[in-house]
Amino acid sequence: MILFYILDFFLFILINSANILSGLMFIGRVKNQMVANISGKLFIILGLPLFLIVFINLLLIREWWYWLFPSILLIFIIFTLIVDIIKKIEFRNPKNYKILIPFLILYYVGLILTWGITWTIGAIFGFITMISYFFQLAASVYAGKHGVG
Repeated sequence: MILFYILDFFLFILINSANILSGLMFIGRVKNQMVANISGKLFIILGLPLFLIVFINLLLIREWWYWLFPSILLIFIIFTLIVDIIKKIEFRNPKNYKILIPFLILYYVGLILTWGITWTIGAIFGFITMISYFFQLAASVYAGKHGVG
């Protein structure tokens, strides 16, 4: 069905946008805090189209991974919105493991599982998403080495 392909393509755009914005956010933490702030807020805004994709996939009664995997990323975005933006809880430095551990698990599991869906629409889509995923991962390591990961 063409609607499935359109939804999957938009998810492909969204997950790559998330990876690129995350990478820019990590680099921005080292180089330019304004870039980090803007990238982080744009990442949060991705939650709106992600919610629509999850909701439509549920309405269409698609296989469970088409709504569950992106839902984990959506839960991460909501968690980030509450902790980082609304309540402004500092949990990275000093480390608050009660927040940091679920934060990191939701982040990486959400990105990896959503990346997995891109392989279903074609190997090139999965490969492109792999590149953007490893870009954000390298940027995360870079920021971590500078003490701002």
